[in-house]
Amino acid sequence: MSQVDEIKSPIKANMEEFERHYRRLLVTDIPHIDRMVDFILSGEGKHMRPMLLFLTAALHGNINEVTYISASLIEITHTASLVHDDVVDEAYRRRARWSVNALWRSHQAVLVGDFLLARSIRKAAEHKLYKLIETMSCVIEAMSAGELMQAGLSERLSATKEEYLEVIRSKTALLLGSAAEAGASSVGADEEACERMRHFGELVGMAFQIKDDILDYSPAQATGKPAYGDIRERKMTLPLIEALEDCDKKSREKILYSLSRAADDHKALEEVRDFVIERGGLEKAGAVMESIAEEACSLLEGYDDSPAKQSLLLLADYAVTRKK
Repeated sequence: MSQVDEIKSPIKANMEEFERHYRRLLVTDIPHIDRMVDFILSGEGKHMRPMLLFLTAALHGNINEVTYISASLIEITHTASLVHDDVVDEAYRRRARWSVNALWRSHQAVLVGDFLLARSIRKAAEHKLYKLIETMSCVIEAMSAGELMQAGLSERLSATKEEYLEVIRSKTALLLGSAAEAGASSVGADEEACERMRHFGELVGMAFQIKDDILDYSPAQATGKPAYGDIRERKMTLPLIEALEDCDKKSREKILYSLSRAADDHKALEEVRDFVIERGGLEKAGAVMESIAEEACSLLEGYDDSPAKQSLLLLADYAVTRKK
């Protein structure tokens, strides 16, 4: 049994039922949209956000119809963000296959992403999930702001650790936090418990993103993704920020100059990669990641032992130990 299957085991039946809810919400009477949506759904990943949502719901009560609707709407929002990300990044591959914008061009990809966002908000309104609408609106705003903040940092090739953490919180962690909070809220958990779950989800999301940034330095055959993509895109991720810490001005300027040329110059890319590895950037970033994951696990200490609690602890561990 894989790590993910083990995490899912207490909610396996719920995840299967979720798939049916999720797909029903996306059916239209427009064949062209249905073809695009079917293509998107056929290439989706592990459904980490619904998994987290069902686990926090199971931790606090009995999973119900509101839980399924909340999970579906949050996953639709996540899916829309991925479609838009591929347009922004001019990425033509996702998970070893063509992206939506590669097959239908960017203008249609933007529109289908917009369609997905609008569908999620409309369905939430139909079910009177006004708190979820407010939460998701704030998350979408923050995700957009995080992308713009990261773009600005890449342009000036400068970022502090605090700026980096705010970027990944906005781009990745807030949506996971919203999923964790929505799960607890869907079964009637009190405000303190919902806030605790939101914090847990955000911390797991941050650890997950730092791990992604560390894995970017691994060979493509180990992760299944192109290596050194962050370097090519001039992204100031935590391994590089940590490696540059306490670096003398001359060395810093040299590495940042290499970073500016890395997209088209393989030697410059290798200089940045070797610098990060030799200066212990991966290990330092790993220590930050593990500290964040430990903080997430500490938020579960007040709960009685249960399959849901064990799976949430496994999820936090998976965020930092996964190989791809």
